[in-house]
Amino acid sequence: MDLSHSQSSNLSLGFLTHASSSPAPASNHRSRIVDDSISFQIDSNFQDPSHPVPQIPLQLMESQTDNQKEQNGKGNRESEDEKEEEFRILGHSMCFKRKRDSGDSQSSSSSSLKSSRGSSNDLESRRNAVRAWGNQTLRVADPDVFEILEKEKQRQYKGIELIASENFVCKAVMEALGSHLTNKYSEGYSGARYYGGNQYIDEIETLCCERALAAFGLDSENWGVNVQPYSCTSANFAVYTGLLLPGDRIMGLDTPSGGNSSHGYYLPNGRKVSGASIFFESLAYKVNPQTGYIDFDKLEERALDFRPKILICGGSSYPREWDYSRFRQIADKCGAVLLCDMAQISGLVAAKESVSPFDYCDIVTSTTHKSLRGPRGGIIFYRKGSKPRKRGMLLNQGDGSDRYDFEEKINFAVFPALQGGPHNNHIAALAIALKQVATPEYKAYMQQVKKNAQALASALLRRNCRLVTGGTDNHLLLWDLRTLGLTGKNFEKVCELCHVTLNKVTIFDDNGTITPGGVRIGTPAMTSRGCLEADFETIADFLFRAAQIASSVQREHGKLPKAFLKGLENNKDIIELRTWVESFASQFAMPGFDV
Repeated sequence: MDLSHSQSSNLSLGFLTHASSSPAPASNHRSRIVDDSISFQIDSNFQDPSHPVPQIPLQLMESQTDNQKEQNGKGNRESEDEKEEEFRILGHSMCFKRKRDSGDSQSSSSSSLKSSRGSSNDLESRRNAVRAWGNQTLRVADPDVFEILEKEKQRQYKGIELIASENFVCKAVMEALGSHLTNKYSEGYSGARYYGGNQYIDEIETLCCERALAAFGLDSENWGVNVQPYSCTSANFAVYTGLLLPGDRIMGLDTPSGGNSSHGYYLPNGRKVSGASIFFESLAYKVNPQTGYIDFDKLEERALDFRPKILICGGSSYPREWDYSRFRQIADKCGAVLLCDMAQISGLVAAKESVSPFDYCDIVTSTTHKSLRGPRGGIIFYRKGSKPRKRGMLLNQGDGSDRYDFEEKINFAVFPALQGGPHNNHIAALAIALKQVATPEYKAYMQQVKKNAQALASALLRRNCRLVTGGTDNHLLLWDLRTLGLTGKNFEKVCELCHVTLNKVTIFDDNGTITPGGVRIGTPAMTSRGCLEADFETIADFLFRAAQIASSVQREHGKLPKAFLKGLENNKDIIELRTWVESFASQFAMPGFDV
């Protein structure tokens, strides 16, 4: 301890008692101060004229009598009985001596043992406290949530899942999603994090990126990938943010035509319902209302007038192949970057069961939880390296150089511009799913998905049902319910009560007017449970029976939602159909958990 002279006037050693004003003998090299078992020796520098003795109330040691010496023990044993420590006050050396009891050693040892035992008991108590809240099962920790989860498990197991954008993941993916990786914060990218302790997170993300490129047969010299987006909508917005300025133009498929709202969407009254339309200027292209196919002639005409910076192909409810070659031609003519959102068909693309957008597009985005059978999230692929000479001359992007400049812009847009730390548990789960995607078993799965979609389409057509475009080239189909006098909303509700899940969609009538008369049906989820073509023939029977029930209720109670729902209560036909559905669905295995 070294206190400055400027502090001397305020210094008080209040723990020393019986202070004496008598000066220390000048002949002594050190002066001693004693208080019971404590003594101090003051360096003789206090007598130096340049170091005046500070006015500190200290008790000076007086001459010791023989009795005192006897009481204090023999002088030659003093060094053994006292513990000496030296420190400084006001720049001067002082010696601190503490007398020891003869039992100090035993007392110290005993005290140390007791302290160790007490510390050990205290540590174990703390461990138990952590275990009490940290290691409880969900059933014990929160019975309410556990009960709801069990109900949802039974719903999935006993129901028929036909939503085209849903699927069932394997147990390994579930384990990764529920793993300790959710504990780690890792803002940034591999090798460049804002936090320490990310060496293994880096390994996982690097592995995931490598597997993503391998799953789609991409060369790392020409393609890069970002696996951090939380969803495909987030991925799309990151592309816009990275490449555009607010108010720049984008062009995508109209939502009622089967597009996705993240490509830009306005309600008929002009209200902007998509962030893409709020922050950027969007214009939609549409399908031909008579055929249901994209009208490329009108698309090209509008694109050349509108001059979008990004032209988007891909959608949520388009049952046919995408003509990427034609999109490329149009994008080059209007100087646009060509972006494909392959969220619905990414599994088919990976399995080479669909035309690949990577041969024509500059950027490709996708979800990871639909046909890919991975965790819920998004992914962005982008070109890098040198542009093809012809394309480099046509595209108007970046600074006009002959190299792609997407990588830095897109990565910066994902983080830090739009997102925080990545979901490491999701990235690990995605790596697992992508490993499966590269296997022959997955290719066989996607082939079966297409076969099942064809079987379902054929079964409905045989029952005189109308399908938009007349069929399907991929994993989904659109059923036009107008010939049955039904709305998609009412049919969806009847199916839900029968434990069949699908989703309503708007479609165009022959005059180009938007109507709510359709439903979208997909085959990936039930194919994951082991269904084959014959099983989808049975599913077609269930769907047609549900349509008959909906028509009957509608005739009796009307189309209005309140009256229609009233007619569904305790409906015997619905109860009977639900029994058939549950009996059928319960035959099949459920990936991820045993029931």
